[in-house]
Amino acid sequence: HFEHKCAIINKKDEKRTKMYIWTGINVDSQLADVKSQVKAVEESIGFDNSNFTLPFHISLKISFEVDCGIYPDVVNTIIEYYKTLAPFDIAVSGIEIENIIVWIRMKESEITNKIHDDLDRILMEKYGVPRHEYDLDYKFHTTLFMDSDEGKISSAYREIKDIKIPSSLHVDSFLIGASETGALGTYKVTPNIKI
Repeated sequence: HFEHKCAIINKKDEKRTKMYIWTGINVDSQLADVKSQVKAVEESIGFDNSNFTLPFHISLKISFEVDCGIYPDVVNTIIEYYKTLAPFDIAVSGIEIENIIVWIRMKESEITNKIHDDLDRILMEKYGVPRHEYDLDYKFHTTLFMDSDEGKISSAYREIKDIKIPSSLHVDSFLIGASETGALGTYKVTPNIKI
């Protein structure tokens, strides 16, 4: 079971309780070699934010906000959905730079699109979570670097763009994270959800 305390957020002198939820495919162990190389580059360049506060993962949906009252139910609904899935493989496209992000891009597939669309539909129907604009044309990826300094991002990309990455990844476990603020580095993550 997943526990996390909810925060009190002030908005126009109105107190309300919210929690941010994130979810993805756990590929941390499969990308261990890539992770160590990327971490060394991150440390040498000196980014303001680190992407090593979460296990390496393939994001399945943009993080979203829910009321604390329904937060445990939302997490349990996502876990129950994952338990209906069978393991599969996902093809890797390559390392790309996209504005202020360097990521490993995954090839689009019927199964990942279905999972993303199912999550969007279930969250909207059961909990009123709206689709984010990024969810309309979702790009499956594993973030390597993210920083507002485009010079640092370009330097990091040049250093790792040719490293060896797997051509595909096996999907058999998922992660869910929760944060009181939604800020990078503040998410607490569930243990693996094995399928």
